[in-house]
Amino acid sequence: MGEQGLSNLERRYRRLLRVLPKWYRRDREEEMVGLFLADRTDELDLEHGWPGWGETAAMFGLAVRTHLAAGAAFTNVPAKVVWRGEIVRALGMIGLLLGVFFAGAAITQLAVAYGNPAWAPEISWWRLLEIGPIVAFAALLGGRRTLAKVSALAPVLLAVASLGEYRYVLLWSAFQVPSLVTFVCLCLGFHREAPTPPARRLLWWGGGAVLLGVLGGFASGLGLIVVGLVTVAMRVVAFVRGDFVLGRALSLFAVLQLAPLAFLLVGGEALVLALPIVVLLVFSALAPVRKPRLS
Repeated sequence: MGEQGLSNLERRYRRLLRVLPKWYRRDREEEMVGLFLADRTDELDLEHGWPGWGETAAMFGLAVRTHLAAGAAFTNVPAKVVWRGEIVRALGMIGLLLGVFFAGAAITQLAVAYGNPAWAPEISWWRLLEIGPIVAFAALLGGRRTLAKVSALAPVLLAVASLGEYRYVLLWSAFQVPSLVTFVCLCLGFHREAPTPPARRLLWWGGGAVLLGVLGGFASGLGLIVVGLVTVAMRVVAFVRGDFVLGRALSLFAVLQLAPLAFLLVGGEALVLALPIVVLLVFSALAPVRKPRLS
């Protein structure tokens, strides 16, 4: 439909609808515009009116759900859209497992500091926020998505809290980049139409991440190296199995690990181990992913 003969309000509604994917607008745009304009018949409103804040918010929420579609919530969804949503959800879950690993390491460090008066002044109470990913993981598997998203954001607040301790700002900020990306992926990917992750299978991964973190808390940097090795190994498995979603998510996850490992290289910690892991992660990020056939 051309722009000629349309009211300014209708033009604005049609512009707002452009946040939706073409495949969704193709069958629903005219119906949606008609519903928006049904009760707005005043000539002055048609000339100078704008879409309401509630309508705009609802439209952006619908845009997220349609661009990252899941399950049978929508019909005639292109395969690439379904894959995109699955990749975002997979990246969110992988990042959350990394957060669970960091939480395990934090538990060790807090326990050691609590039992050692010489270390206690170095531990601030707000470091308890580092345990947030464990709460987020359990909440997400239990279907409590709002609690999961709020809890996943908790570690990111460490970078803000560290502003009072300038020595740690850059370090903690680099380590919280994966947490921030995880929070964004959880918010975008686990919308109301998205399925709840399979708890039985993921509980084993979550328990392993906590255990690995607890052990890694005793050896600074070693846990990150193990996580890097696991990422590379799983990336190879995903390629061999032809798992496009897991492979793409792991490629992105490999990039997120480079910043924390860079600090190990700059600081000279575990240099002999960290450098090969960085190289392998770069290769994992750049390596091709077997693309499934488009339907």
